Amino acid sequence: MSRYDRYVLVRRVAASAMVAGIVFLSGCDSVQPSREGTLVLEAYLEAGKPLPAIRVARTWATSTQRVPGNGGVAGADVELILNGATFAYHEDPKSMGLYRPDSEGSSQIIQPFATFLVSVRADYDQASASGMVPPAINLRNISFSIPDEAIEAVFLDSLDIGIDSLGLSVDARQGYIYPVQVELTWDVLSPGDADPQDFWIETRLEPLTPFSSSIIDFFLLRQQVLPEEGAEMDSDGRRRWTGVYAVPVETASTPIPEHGLKAILLRGDQDFARFETSRDSPERREPVSNIVGGIGFVGGISLDSLTIIVN
Repeated sequence: MSRYDRYVLVRRVAASAMVAGIVFLSGCDSVQPSREGTLVLEAYLEAGKPLPAIRVARTWATSTQRVPGNGGVAGADVELILNGATFAYHEDPKSMGLYRPDSEGSSQIIQPFATFLVSVRADYDQASASGMVPPAINLRNISFSIPDEAIEAVFLDSLDIGIDSLGLSVDARQGYIYPVQVELTWDVLSPGDADPQDFWIETRLEPLTPFSSSIIDFFLLRQQVLPEEGAEMDSDGRRRWTGVYAVPVETASTPIPEHGLKAILLRGDQDFARFETSRDSPERREPVSNIVGGIGFVGGISLDSLTIIVN
């Protein structure tokens, strides 16, 4: 077994541990189905960016044949209070349920550590969310480790269940992949500015051209949500995270194809972490929400990304 084969095996164990952590994080919240007509809010207040649009919708029964306007709510009163200043929102006439800040708010830039309160009134219902915008995050460095040759891998494309015989077979094919290891680094938070315990980091590696199957990606580590304080430190005193994505090729000696990669680094609070890690939870009907009087998510984030060509 080569060191790259061992590396994939280690990443399988790491991915399983990550899934277990996600279950633990979201398992504290009971699974409650949302009633029909519940307000759904969605907005991200990003440090250094203008005030965001806010989407207001309602839930609909799964038996509904056609949801008008994708569930968007018209005629709602939407207001954002940012650091004590109030900004009114108006409905976008081209998109039902989407509300944008007025002319004064559209030029307002969101500052790190700003506090906010979003309030929505629609008919007889009210929903709100509050929080703080995290400090800016800067992706300082990105480095790669690519093996000289591709390694053999098994691609699981589908499951074929035999109804008559009740036999289970796996439709699999063998091929080769380059496991590309990527390290991202960012500056630590200044002790006088913020407590690292208050924030979580989401990392994502997004090849611009889709490559391997989702099952292969699951056994590697293309994205993760982790407490910032738990991220490793490098020799320069910066936080770091290491992930892996796969590039399939025809043979072991086929050179890795040139491709683009977008590396994303995002900082949020614990509400953001709960929302992100419960999005795909099979135990829930909807993600863990921070909305009072509704569901969805309205929160502050800081984000940095870099797109590069890998060859």
